[in-house]
Amino acid sequence: MLSDSHIFSKNSRQSLNKLQRVVGLITYIIYAFCQPAFAQLCVNPSGQLVIDQSFGTASQPVQLDGMTPYQYIPPTCPSDGQYTLTETIDGSCFNYTWYAVTMDHTPDDVDGNMMIVNGANKAGVFYQQSVSGLCAGTSYEISLWVLNLLKTGICPTPLKPNLSVRIETKGGHVLGSAMIGIIEQADEPIWRQYSALFTAPQTTEELIIKLINNEGDYGCGNDIVIDDIQIRQCDECSSKQIYVPDVFTPNNDGLNDDLVFFMPKVSSYDLKVYDRWGSVIFTSNNVNQKWDGSYAGNPCTAGEYTWMISYRPTQATQEQREQVQTGHVLLMR
Repeated sequence: MLSDSHIFSKNSRQSLNKLQRVVGLITYIIYAFCQPAFAQLCVNPSGQLVIDQSFGTASQPVQLDGMTPYQYIPPTCPSDGQYTLTETIDGSCFNYTWYAVTMDHTPDDVDGNMMIVNGANKAGVFYQQSVSGLCAGTSYEISLWVLNLLKTGICPTPLKPNLSVRIETKGGHVLGSAMIGIIEQADEPIWRQYSALFTAPQTTEELIIKLINNEGDYGCGNDIVIDDIQIRQCDECSSKQIYVPDVFTPNNDGLNDDLVFFMPKVSSYDLKVYDRWGSVIFTSNNVNQKWDGSYAGNPCTAGEYTWMISYRPTQATQEQREQVQTGHVLLMR
């Protein structure tokens, strides 16, 4: 038979464990829901600000021709697939289901504009901007300030904008992508910064940075206002001679069907692609050769593959040894 003290001790330990779990849960909730931003930020940004899009002012608005597939309307209440530029939002749109926003995000400007984006019925690009002169192999941060316009408690199942960024060549070849995140609702109109990191590719082509809303379909919500889109260099220019995209889609749609290896400053190289079991499924020493995602004439399954390149830089001296670079690529169909 257990003594009273033993029972008390056991009950105390159980109560203490429960208390610790509750405290831990509360701590997690506070941490998860009280963060001021949702971002992958440069740790020690040392480079220049490459893009700084603040959408101008009420008296001097910017022109977004060719920068968005959405339809422009004068400052009022844009419908699905439309946008406008405005310095204030009075909150009367759609029977007062949107928040009133008294000013844009840009610090210290007067009558500064912001971009209202009413999400289209299908997922897709809502803003894009060309950029050139990036340092190949160097990290960059793309950031924007966003506010979910839909008031809480309006819709039983609100559509939440889900943003990502995609980097392409001007010719349409996808070089990389990164998730920005879901734009959550809030109990008051609060600007929050969202961002993602990407690595500049090794290419001489002009790049297009595309902002994508992965949410679509008909429904209530999916409406945002954005401001201060910036691209900032995170570190010193990299000396890497090779760039390989992190994803390709060999589905014969004419877009991003082959894996291209960008090596403009390489005189010779030996390339191998491995499957997840370590078997070599593609080899090449021709800088113009691409991998079509097949092995022995058969399509490879979707998934992650490893590549390894042994190369010699064009400007290498006799004393410099051959260099090796490895990485991974995601094959999607």
